[in-house]
Amino acid sequence: MTKFNLGWPLKSTVRTEAQRPLMPAIEGLRLELRSPCPEDYPEWSAVRAENQEFLIPFEPKWADDCLTHGFFMRRLKRQARDFKAGSGRYFFIHHKQSGYIIGGINLNDIKMGAARHASLGYWLAKDYQGQGYMLEAGKLVIDYAFDVLKLRRLNAGCLPDNERSVKLLLRLGFEEEGYAKKYLQINGQWQDHRLFGLVNDNS
Repeated sequence: MTKFNLGWPLKSTVRTEAQRPLMPAIEGLRLELRSPCPEDYPEWSAVRAENQEFLIPFEPKWADDCLTHGFFMRRLKRQARDFKAGSGRYFFIHHKQSGYIIGGINLNDIKMGAARHASLGYWLAKDYQGQGYMLEAGKLVIDYAFDVLKLRRLNAGCLPDNERSVKLLLRLGFEEEGYAKKYLQINGQWQDHRLFGLVNDNS
């Protein structure tokens, strides 16, 4: 049985016009994917702070102010610009039973036209690892990317020794396609990545 951290703030059920999400939620069996809103800040900052040590080795270097309200609002503004431009879709992963934010999943660098592809990015709180939550979230986002956005392909990458992420991508149907040296800056260092792709053959 999953234990919920009761220190995380509960969500308000009332939202102002400015706080409404960019798009409707995507609902799964145990999860709901919602685009971030200003009111998410207290809960987001709490779960990120609680999981900082766990997440840092897998993410770009955290800025000194990365858990502040100002940083969060700048992030929302950038995501809103990306949404309007059609270049990004961003979701917090909410546990339906508790309503808590337990992770995030994104479609980054969306390209339409002749390309019609995007890059998949994701993170999940430590206490929710190994329970199929990211598999469910991944399937929901893949369906959205292929059925709603009509993308042809999704790309993903992970650190060479991140076997949990490798297993996830393979279970989602991705195929390993290559190896890129010094591919991304992770925790302040240029890191090699294993590269994966998923093609929508029905598009």
